[in-house]
Formats: sequence, C-alpha cells, structure tokens
Amino acid sequence: MTTLSELQLQINQAEAKVNELREKLAEQKNNERAQAIASVRELIKTFQLSAAELDLSGKKSPVRKDRPIGDKRMSVAPKYQDPVSGKTWTGRGKTPAWLAAQLAAGHSKHEYLIQ
Repeated sequence: MTTLSELQLQINQAEAKVNELREKLAEQKNNERAQAIASVRELIKTFQLSAAELDLSGKKSPVRKDRPIGDKRMSVAPKYQDPVSGKTWTGRGKTPAWLAAQLAAGHSKHEYLIQ
C-alpha cells in the first residue's frame, strides 16, 4: 500500500514535469515567433512593402457610414404612436413624456400600439 509521503512525492514529481513541459512550450513558442518575425521581415524586404500597404501606419481606418450587419444599434420600428401629435416610440429606453402623461391619466399602452 502506498503511503501518504510516497503519494506526495509522486505529486511533486508530476508538478515538476508539468513545469518543465510548460517551460519547453514557452521556449518553443518564442522560437516560432522569432522565426515568424524573421520570415515577415524577409517578405517585406523582398517585396518592398510599406507600413501603409500593410495597414500598419497607425492611422485609424476611415469611419464607415453604413453600419455592419449584426450591429446591435440597428434601428427598430416604432411600436407606439401618439394619435394627437403623431410622435412615435419604439418601446425601448425611457418612456416619452407624451406616453407617460397618458399612462398617468389612466390610459393603457395597448391603446397606442401601432397596428
């Protein structure tokens, strides 16, 4: 039967092996990174590429006027409308004053739903 001290020794040996493997992994990553940097530098030199051509100029890209697909800020169709003023509300954010006044007067939101 294995004693507690033997199990602790096995744990310590396993942890040492894990640390050794982590060090090897970090070293390998550093070597591969250095090789990648050297390759990129050689390609830049060979093809005489500039930072601007690689979009590395440090300047921000021009602002897009149209929103990308999936943008969370997409406009939402109005859900409620004030019959008097014609003002609308999407149902998101703070309740507009015209609807808040109607709700305070005892009306229901359902009365102002756009059909």
